[in-house]
Amino acid sequence: MDTHPRSKRRANRLENLINAPNDDVFVACQGGAVVGWIQVGVHVCLESTPFAEIYGLVVDEAERGRGIGKTLVIRAEAWARERGMARLRVRTNVVREATHRFYESLGFSVSKRQMVFDKSV
Repeated sequence: MDTHPRSKRRANRLENLINAPNDDVFVACQGGAVVGWIQVGVHVCLESTPFAEIYGLVVDEAERGRGIGKTLVIRAEAWARERGMARLRVRTNVVREATHRFYESLGFSVSKRQMVFDKSV
């Protein structure tokens, strides 16, 4: 059992997501081990029609290139359609060129470029 504080925080966040009506996490397992996961949710804001968004996609580095990420994205697309969403969005850091190619190979296209500003509160 992992008792590291970071693991406990992650477990708490996962529990909150499991109980959230507009978010889901799907995992890919191989041989009893998690080799990938995707988090998808409905993004609702005042200035646009609600849409689904991939909030995170991680595939174990040793398992990349085997279709796990593609399978998880396809599952997220189905999840979005099941909820009546007409659009699925994903955001990725501008320096992650391999990630950009991955999403483009799945039919995603760049719709805008933006900067993200954070401030501790």
